[in-house]
Amino acid sequence: MAEKNNEIMNIPISIIWEGILFCPIWGILDSQRTQLIMDAVLDKIESTQSKVLIIDIIGVVTVDSAVANHLIKITKATKLMGCESVISGISPSVAQTIVNLGIDLSGIITKSTIKEALDFAFKKLNLKIISDQK
Repeated sequence: MAEKNNEIMNIPISIIWEGILFCPIWGILDSQRTQLIMDAVLDKIESTQSKVLIIDIIGVVTVDSAVANHLIKITKATKLMGCESVISGISPSVAQTIVNLGIDLSGIITKSTIKEALDFAFKKLNLKIISDQK
């Protein structure tokens, strides 16, 4: 149990704006790692009461059907906690793999870039950035 808690602590989840969490993921994803990510994001949502989670997977080079299904489960679990998830940074190879595997992401919010995901989050929370430059 202590080992699992240490692994969860190594999942980088940051508050990037009040109500908005950011979780960058890179490297190789497997079912065990995606389960750790789910545990970590759900704990962070509970402790921060955040309403939007951005999961950026630009650093993920490959996925299989189990990993894609875990990502879908993460988005569904966050939604049950009142937090909307958006996945950004899906690479062409990952997109092609998801399509070839026949995985349906129609209920999942995806954006090309972190900027687009953050724009979505701001709109979701009715936030607007106003420049004071003249």
